[in-house]
Amino acid sequence: MNPFKNTLLILCAILFFSCTKEEDATLKKDLKVLIVGNSVLKHAPASNIGWYGDWGMAASAPDKDFLQVYNRLLQASNKYNSIDVSSKNIAGWENDFTFNLKVFDDLTSKTYDVLIVRLGENVSNTAEYQAALIKMINLFKSQNTKVIITGTVWEDPIKEGIHRKVALENGYTYVPFEGFRSNIKNYALGLFENVGVAGHPSDLGMQVIGQLLYTTTLEVYQ
Repeated sequence: MNPFKNTLLILCAILFFSCTKEEDATLKKDLKVLIVGNSVLKHAPASNIGWYGDWGMAASAPDKDFLQVYNRLLQASNKYNSIDVSSKNIAGWENDFTFNLKVFDDLTSKTYDVLIVRLGENVSNTAEYQAALIKMINLFKSQNTKVIITGTVWEDPIKEGIHRKVALENGYTYVPFEGFRSNIKNYALGLFENVGVAGHPSDLGMQVIGQLLYTTTLEVYQ
């Protein structure tokens, strides 16, 4: 074969694959996610209950909680140009709907492609929960934000019914947790002396939650 022609073919092939990669990159979207949650998302050290971590309660290490599992899966997916996952424990709001969420101006000042609502376990005021949940979501979302609302780690038909209703009536995505609760190994029972801590997700449970949120994110934001 003509050496010049052979070299030309190789150069053309290199250019073709380079262009293809560049086109793939330009077709991919950036992804900005906000996850609002409670102690399942993150809990500061509390020696009085035997919890010494500063991550998702009952996970054995920082990289074992669902936030880190979720983030790793996204980073490894090669689905997006860039990935930015923010998170906030808003358990104070769960306990008191008058809690001023605008104090988190570092979050409310941004726009997100996906908002994940992974909470509800601490809510006691179910009579006002639906209205408060809608108001909270509207504070953090923008017009084009895809909203994902999950079920609860501990069974509660009333609160889950509210989650499901808000999702259905507003075009959000609801992720049920019946399957999660059906496997006792998803809880850290027996691993902590305090029953409240032990009732949180185990490493396996955190992995399940992270995977569920990852899969749902890919479904709602492609």
